[in-house]
Amino acid sequence: MLFYGELSEVKVVYNVLKSISIKEFAVLRPMEEGLKITVDEMRCIEVSAYLPCNIFTKYHVDTKADIIFKINLKVLTDILNIFGDDGNSSLSLSYKSNGAPLYLIMNHGDENITVDCEIRTLTTNEFENPSLAEECRLNKIVINASIFAELLHRLDNSAEEVKIVFSPESPYFTLKTTGFSSESEVNINKNSESVTIYQCEERSESIYSFSNIRHIIKDCN
Repeated sequence: MLFYGELSEVKVVYNVLKSISIKEFAVLRPMEEGLKITVDEMRCIEVSAYLPCNIFTKYHVDTKADIIFKINLKVLTDILNIFGDDGNSSLSLSYKSNGAPLYLIMNHGDENITVDCEIRTLTTNEFENPSLAEECRLNKIVINASIFAELLHRLDNSAEEVKIVFSPESPYFTLKTTGFSSESEVNINKNSESVTIYQCEERSESIYSFSNIRHIIKDCN
């Protein structure tokens, strides 16, 4: 058995996974510290959810193996919501070997109903390193989510692209958009109370599709 976990907070897990469902498929990586679920869109936007091992009532990972596989996230969330908001349910997950399906057992505690499911898993050759963290190691900001969403709302939302600027000097972190008739810009100081970490070794500018960034606005509301 490569991975096995049991948990009772199924609705919490469902809400977390639903919030990152920007694409149909996700990469699952069970690790000793917990389960990581990553959604990647054309290497332009990456969203990850972490389920720490301590939220599981039982948790086992074969630490000698590098366990990683791709799964249909919509199918998984549909299964987790099979009982809706009615009653208390528990979940067990198991992944026996490379290429095996992800096996789920859902128990409805109030009605004594059990549902067994198998979800096909896929190899992840295109996700050999399913993380943008190494690419983004030069400059990094950790900011309060609601504050960041507010900054995005201040920009011209008709713009197709947004420029993100990191600088070791003031104004430090900048978001810029250019629309057909106007430009918009917001800045945040690295010493702001809403900024937990600001790391910038040299100035950088990156341009992203604003439609991808809007997913952040949606998930923070």
